[in-house]
Amino acid sequence: MNPYRAWGGTYDLGDSTSSEETHKRLPGARLVKAFNTIYFRHLATEGRPDLPDDDRRAIFVASDDPGAKSTVSAIIRQLGFAPVDAGTLRDGVHLQPGSPVYNQQLSARDARERLAALARGA
Repeated sequence: MNPYRAWGGTYDLGDSTSSEETHKRLPGARLVKAFNTIYFRHLATEGRPDLPDDDRRAIFVASDDPGAKSTVSAIIRQLGFAPVDAGTLRDGVHLQPGSPVYNQQLSARDARERLAALARGA
């Protein structure tokens, strides 16, 4: 769920996020923003189930539905990555293209620190 245009660039969503716009179109859906900040080929090569969560590559998870977020987080762990809670669908704005965490190869520890810095406005 990234607001890419078919011909390149991204949509200006104003005060909204791509996840919020998607959720408006799917009322009642259990929506989770995840897997949008990792290159798809890395899913097959960078999972490390042998490492502690803090040392695994982070995959961010944002949702307004705690149960759905928990389910997706369990899948992420099974793949050998570490889920990092990015908050609500609204907070998912920090995961969109151009953000300091988008397409960055971060451990879970580093990802949480970077999100905390974003929340502080740093």
